[in-house]
Amino acid sequence: MPRLLSLLLLIIVTPCLAKSVDLGVVGKTYEIAEPDMLQSIYTRLKTAEEHGELAKIEKEMKERFIAYANRPRGAALPRVQKARTHYFDPSVKFGQEITDHEGKVLWPAGTAVNPLEYISLTQQWVFFDGDDPAQVAWAFAYQQSNAGKNTGRLVLILTQGAVLELMKQWQRQIYFDQGGKLIERFGIDALPAVVRQEGKRLRIDLIEPGGGHG
Repeated sequence: MPRLLSLLLLIIVTPCLAKSVDLGVVGKTYEIAEPDMLQSIYTRLKTAEEHGELAKIEKEMKERFIAYANRPRGAALPRVQKARTHYFDPSVKFGQEITDHEGKVLWPAGTAVNPLEYISLTQQWVFFDGDDPAQVAWAFAYQQSNAGKNTGRLVLILTQGAVLELMKQWQRQIYFDQGGKLIERFGIDALPAVVRQEGKRLRIDLIEPGGGHG
């Protein structure tokens, strides 16, 4: 019974979350003549539960959720054909003044601030396509070659591919750049790529998968 009520609640709430907009009264309203909608839905769900169909629906929903978690929406980029390097300035310009908790102005409006002047990026961010065997092999070799070196902790980031499967296979944390937001931000147009700090900028190396570890 709790499972049935939970699914009923999901059906009721989901459309409200999707389109929570008050359109007002368009015209004259009338009382609903049809049987109570909620009771109708409840009856159908109860019948589905009795016939084992509810368990099937739940199983399918769970499988779809796991499939999406394993393969989120990524971004397709070509493989690097020629190694090259570019730099990214992470400075941001404030449109309004920034104050502390006492109201003291820290940065006036229009000030450009580089976060790397206050903090350091101690990791290397390694972007690669999990659907490209050459890039997967390169990323695995890259992390092996950096093990024990003072090159900063590696943060592996997939742009496409089965992230949960690869995490299980490699027995380590792997992140996913959903929608390609990070690679777009860093101006990365081919993969694999390694992002690390160099001075007050971020150095971005695009590396040929078969041309060494970078």
